[in-house]
Amino acid sequence: MQALRVFCEVAELRSFSAAADRLGISQSAVSQRVRQLEQRLHAALLDRSVRPFTLTAEGAVLAREGREILKRYDDLEQRVANGLETCSGVVRVDAIYSAGIGLLSKLRRRFLEHQPEVEIQLEYRRPEDVAEAVRDGRCDLGIISYPRRWPDVSAKMLRTERMCVVCSARHELVERHGGAGAVHARELSHRSLIGFDPDLPVARAIKRYLREHGVVDGFSQHVDNIDTMKAMLAETEDLAILPERTVQREVKARVLSTLGLEPPLTRPLGIIQARGTSLSGAAQAFADFLLEDSSNARDSQPDTADAVEAAAPFVPPVSPPATEDNSSGAPGPRSR
Repeated sequence: MQALRVFCEVAELRSFSAAADRLGISQSAVSQRVRQLEQRLHAALLDRSVRPFTLTAEGAVLAREGREILKRYDDLEQRVANGLETCSGVVRVDAIYSAGIGLLSKLRRRFLEHQPEVEIQLEYRRPEDVAEAVRDGRCDLGIISYPRRWPDVSAKMLRTERMCVVCSARHELVERHGGAGAVHARELSHRSLIGFDPDLPVARAIKRYLREHGVVDGFSQHVDNIDTMKAMLAETEDLAILPERTVQREVKARVLSTLGLEPPLTRPLGIIQARGTSLSGAAQAFADFLLEDSSNARDSQPDTADAVEAAAPFVPPVSPPATEDNSSGAPGPRSR
């Protein structure tokens, strides 16, 4: 394995001396190991008849595929060193749309790089359906917002998401605040707002937030999904309060703009599982992976008890649990 690593460095740098410097060994040791590898494989890997040397056809194949072998070996070595055992099996995860289809797909790919024997099945549903699937055992893990402690469901905090004011890129508030400023809650008084259906937890959280900061809300319309809301915001002078992450694509396309919200408001997101049941090794590994990833990213999102309490101002009924908006980019049942 060491000879292969030396050869791959030589092939990449096209220099014995540069490879020796990178590896911290002598140039003669580099040359000797490459010669030994050629003798073992009974093939010339370098064409030394030209200056600088080039790779032979066999050398090019070994360099290309050898890097993949080294990567897999290094990953395996790290897992063993960290005490991370490989596992296998199917893990079923149901999530609300606004958990982030792109984000969860990316995390699944990263997880499978280290646990290739695991199959992660992701389904996206309305929040009440996610909770029901967890209860019935139709999925191993659920990802919902505003998680609480229920008798039959246990929850762990995954992350908190910053809420912001969203409007058309041409809105006068964008010009007033320079396109990157913050709006104080009181500036939203008597403005036309688009809100989520009043029976959704996110709508209750926003309404309480506005009320506590003396805002006379002016919700002109209520919808049940972010797709409809974003389309309306792009064509009107209305405003909305949404999770910042859910509109990144439209902001990048300069269709919508976001403004910070002062005082800050956040939305909690958590992992739930059926209480009293044990997760499989694969499911537990994936849950731990999600929690570790969120822990590493928390410096970009507030994650204090005060922030969570501000974002979740009500106590949902015990059964069924309160649900949340279909805040994604995917339509809810009324618009399907």
